[in-house]
Amino acid sequence: MTDQYQVYLDPSSNIIYSSYYIKGLYEVFGKNNVTFSSHYFQELDKKNEAWSYDSYMALVIKNRETLCKIIIDFGDDSPIRENAYRWCDLYAKVNINPEKLPEQFKTKILSISPGFGIKMWTSIEALYHSFFNLLKLRFSPQVSLKNYFRSYLSQIKQLRIEDFTRPTTAELPNRDYVFFVSSLWPHPNCITGTNRYRKMYIESCRKQAIDFEGGFWVNDRNHPQFSEFKDLTISKRYLLSDYIAKTKKSLFVFNTPAVHNCHGWKLGQFLAMGKAIISTPFQNALPEDLVHSKNIHFVSDRNEMDVAVEKLLHDENYRKKLEEGAKDYCLKHVTPSAVILKICNKLNIDLR
Repeated sequence: MTDQYQVYLDPSSNIIYSSYYIKGLYEVFGKNNVTFSSHYFQELDKKNEAWSYDSYMALVIKNRETLCKIIIDFGDDSPIRENAYRWCDLYAKVNINPEKLPEQFKTKILSISPGFGIKMWTSIEALYHSFFNLLKLRFSPQVSLKNYFRSYLSQIKQLRIEDFTRPTTAELPNRDYVFFVSSLWPHPNCITGTNRYRKMYIESCRKQAIDFEGGFWVNDRNHPQFSEFKDLTISKRYLLSDYIAKTKKSLFVFNTPAVHNCHGWKLGQFLAMGKAIISTPFQNALPEDLVHSKNIHFVSDRNEMDVAVEKLLHDENYRKKLEEGAKDYCLKHVTPSAVILKICNKLNIDLR
């Protein structure tokens, strides 16, 4: 039945952030049924909506009888883009704060799990799409040509989704090895929350008999927390392939909401890898709550952090329980195809 549908993508899409969902569309509808077209997006007028390029992608799913207009909002912040909301039939969003969601935006909204940048095209395919999408945009993309092509180039440099979901024997968790690398963010909520929680996690790991690798990567010594975090900073930059391989080897991982209290790429990556996750509580919704001691371990303060690190270090059964729970949650809610199928189900698109 999927062959009766055609999917049309907005050629102005930020490719690196849209890649996860384009991959899902390929998996559900078939690659040959997914194309770029400017025809259906004239009324959207993204150029008149601030930050739209970095916030959402637009697409249309069409057959002979119906045409469904969809927004996938992958932005870090929680506000709804009003122009996009008016245009669409369904507004699928990663970062929804239920307490801040105005009543008028609840009708079309759908909570989806966080994705992350992946490689879906070869270099030749990326070059092809970048050129022909530029033609479809009449050589007038939303951003500079440099940033336009950078998005396509960034997609090439990512890993394929299989590199996250299929660990090799060499990448299985190592006893007593923990890897964690993060940037020292300058945003207000990161200074008061994110950075401090990550510091707390690193310090808890260092208290234990753990072979810890990582720390905070800093490129601005004028960062207001640089002096406080100096002993935890690193200068080494990791290749993405090394970063993912080391994360797979890590006995467990740590997640905390980041810029704008968002669900970041880390959470999606950790779930895809089936990791035992320690996390601080979320402010934003998920399509289904992650449950403490089932598929995640929540902590709120330093004492709980110390207890969690010690438990996951020594309790193999509990750690494996969290790993299996994360894998199950990922298959149900997080994989590219799972996200697209949820969108189709919400719109009553029959894929049988």
